[in-house]
Amino acid sequence: MKAVVAFTLCALALPALGQTLEQSLYRQAHDAVRANDMDRFYQLRSRLTHYPLLPYLDYYRLAFRPGQADYGEVTGFIRQHGDTPQSNRLERSYLQYLADSGQWSTFLHFYPKEPSSTGLRCLHYEAKYHTGQRNEALRAAGQIWMSGESRPDACDSLFKLWQQAGLRSTDKVWQRMTLAFAEGNGNLIRHLMPALGSSQGDGQLLLDTFERPAKVSNPASYGSAGKGRQALLLGLTRYANEDADRAISLLTDYRSRYRLSAAEMAPVERAAARRLLLDRALFQRDWVDATVRRLKEPELLELRARLALWELNWAQLGEWVKLMPMALQKSDRWRYWQARALSERGQQQPAHSLFQETANLRGFYGFMAAQRIGVPYRLKNEQVGAVPAWPSAVKQWPFLARVRELKAMQDLTGARAEWVHNLDRSSYQQKLTFAALAEQQGWHDLGILATIRAEAWDALDLRFPMPLRPTFDRVAREHGMESTLLYAISRQESAMYPLAQSPVGARGLMQLMPATARHTAGKVGYPYRDEQQLFDPEVNIQLGSAYLRGLLDNYNGNRVFAAAAYNAGPGRVARWRAQSSGKPIDVWVEGIPFRETRNYVQNVLSFNLIYQHKSNRAPQLFSQQELQGRY
Repeated sequence: MKAVVAFTLCALALPALGQTLEQSLYRQAHDAVRANDMDRFYQLRSRLTHYPLLPYLDYYRLAFRPGQADYGEVTGFIRQHGDTPQSNRLERSYLQYLADSGQWSTFLHFYPKEPSSTGLRCLHYEAKYHTGQRNEALRAAGQIWMSGESRPDACDSLFKLWQQAGLRSTDKVWQRMTLAFAEGNGNLIRHLMPALGSSQGDGQLLLDTFERPAKVSNPASYGSAGKGRQALLLGLTRYANEDADRAISLLTDYRSRYRLSAAEMAPVERAAARRLLLDRALFQRDWVDATVRRLKEPELLELRARLALWELNWAQLGEWVKLMPMALQKSDRWRYWQARALSERGQQQPAHSLFQETANLRGFYGFMAAQRIGVPYRLKNEQVGAVPAWPSAVKQWPFLARVRELKAMQDLTGARAEWVHNLDRSSYQQKLTFAALAEQQGWHDLGILATIRAEAWDALDLRFPMPLRPTFDRVAREHGMESTLLYAISRQESAMYPLAQSPVGARGLMQLMPATARHTAGKVGYPYRDEQQLFDPEVNIQLGSAYLRGLLDNYNGNRVFAAAAYNAGPGRVARWRAQSSGKPIDVWVEGIPFRETRNYVQNVLSFNLIYQHKSNRAPQLFSQQELQGRY
């Protein structure tokens, strides 16, 4: 419950300037219930009977005072206000209160089914333990505990009961430590080590191997059986990601020394093959190919096919694709590359047919196929149909009024929570209707979110809004670039949300880092004061477009390199270009080492094409200059 209250208080810590009377009364009522001044709370509440956020006040009344909340009131709120995220929050906080106060029978009566969150699952089985269902509770406790991930504090009491029942053996502790090793959770290994008792030496060996995987090079440290053998195998797998070549040589030696089975060697082989493929290593190629064929894992097959593609080995590319599961072979990516392989090997007719099939698919690979054979891009636009007027919509779906009021109060986190909560309770057609209503209100990010939740990939008008068009057009003209590219970057970076902020501090529509904004402003003479300005769309678009213009100038107008540099930085792009020579444009994009950047470039180019279409310009995925460039 404390976490819920903290979230709420943060959302309400807002300036009072410009607020309406109802908003002022609402804030006062919130402060009153927080101070347990219930007479004043009810007096203020009585003046807000038609206020959209009235359910929030009732939630605060119950959540701030759980010990005084009547069971019937809590269940009544959840039943009446199930369309608010507060119903879920109250449910969680009330369950925590019932657990804290030992009301286990009431806990199970209030929520009889098994919760989805790990913490509440632990409380659920603790309730079962205290109400006579001990065997089921202890069995579940062992299953929840046995994980390589750390468990929430709410599980401590259940785990203590499980341990007191004598069910936590040192073998189980060791098993969990090995799971933690595989998950890369060194802190959990350290935490569990004292529970090994007299076997702490084995635990120390495991921890040392985790922290210094090269230790596996000394077989004297490990036994041929038991925990030493397990530590060795785990260490070899981890070492394979550091020095795959050396790990392979060790594995060859240890296979006979330790009589390793195929199942024991497979994780090490998988890790080594993956590392060598990611590094595009020229050595151990025969070993890698044999391993990939034997393991037949989709990720390794894709990496091997991408390596053949990077090396322009079209014959091998086709062979590796044929080894993939059929679902992968039929994906737009690998259909396109199968067609490219056929074309490069002179099989033009089957290549053209496969390109045509791929061009009928949505997205980057379909766009590339269409451009290659000169057919129209697939730009189907799904229409929403009749959208009710706002007053009718609010009457049918009251949460819309709450979203608008929360936005008016600058509680943008709360507004988004309301939106997602109700999207997830809605049908496909309702999601599209909500997207259209959001677009009408100027909530472009929420409209985009609705189309994503609906998987309405053909609803182009809703997926790709064009807000602030005068600003985008003017700034684009000033910097000599297409406004569609600025839209594409903004759509990819922030989903058109001016107040977006990333975990690392990038801000606004074009997600500029403050240091980048300051440097760019200095270069172009823009009056930049502080990072808060980056939430102003005018400032953000000006500085973001100036930065993008500089990248384009560095790469002679090439949008592929500029987009990659915008995402991953010019330094990485310089390294990737140095590792390449004479690649076709599509091969270079597919060969971008970072999956995030590869997807980013593909999205920006695809989004630009869609915005060109929406702007009544001739859509073009790659320009002729880009197609003829050196990659």
